[in-house]
Amino acid sequence: MNRIAQGLTLVLLGAAALTATVPTNLYLNWVKAGFGPFLVGAGAVTVLLGVLVIVAELRGESSALDQSEATPEHAHGAEPDGGAAFDGAREHDRAVAEEYGDGGHGHDHSRAPKVAWLLLLPVFAVFVIAPPALGSYTVESTGGSSGPPPEEQSSGGFNDALTEADAGETVSMAVQEFVMRAWIDEDREMAGRDIELTGFAVPDEEGDGWYLARLQMACCAADAVVNRVEVVDDGPAPEADSWWTVRGSWVEPEGELSDVSDHQFRVEEREEVTDPPDPYE
Repeated sequence: MNRIAQGLTLVLLGAAALTATVPTNLYLNWVKAGFGPFLVGAGAVTVLLGVLVIVAELRGESSALDQSEATPEHAHGAEPDGGAAFDGAREHDRAVAEEYGDGGHGHDHSRAPKVAWLLLLPVFAVFVIAPPALGSYTVESTGGSSGPPPEEQSSGGFNDALTEADAGETVSMAVQEFVMRAWIDEDREMAGRDIELTGFAVPDEEGDGWYLARLQMACCAADAVVNRVEVVDDGPAPEADSWWTVRGSWVEPEGELSDVSDHQFRVEEREEVTDPPDPYE
């Protein structure tokens, strides 16, 4: 990879970052929205650096060509001032090149190692593959929701719509908020309340029923945590990764809340979402 190729690689990397953030929200499949401005800045700087590398290399080649044309006596065997020293350095370079290969120190400083071509993989991924957000496969491979928080956090302090909602009002909650309440709210304030949840469908591995799930992300897709509820309804299981808004109520368990692996949600009404929101909560 010569210097012009290095510059082009930087330009493409920066363009990939900008393409995923400025004209689209593709970056939300992999990182939180707060990282958008940083990706835009990093992409712009990377493109600028790539352009500077290319321009500097082209100018260097142009200057070398102009210099050779301006001193044609070199082409006839004339030597610059200090010819003996020049010959000695040239012979040394030849000897080292014969011993080690490319360049005077065993490698060519004008080229990057071949492994640098791997930098094009992110560009290929964004422009050609465009990896989607994590979905039902992630939920199935992790085996369900993360465990309940420690017992010392199991009372009070909820900051969700249910806290301020009036009796009889349908409360829109995040799946993570619903799961948290279901596990640790010893007052069981969700019991008997009309609740609305939005998430993607995850068919049961045994073919019996389905789950509504969302992924909770702290930083990026690599640290995503699964939150899911078992749907109880009379309809057929929807297609995997299709998005739904469901309205219904929490199926209150009889035993300890923290002993339940998957809390249930009885659906009275469901509606497919054609324009899904941010895939992560």
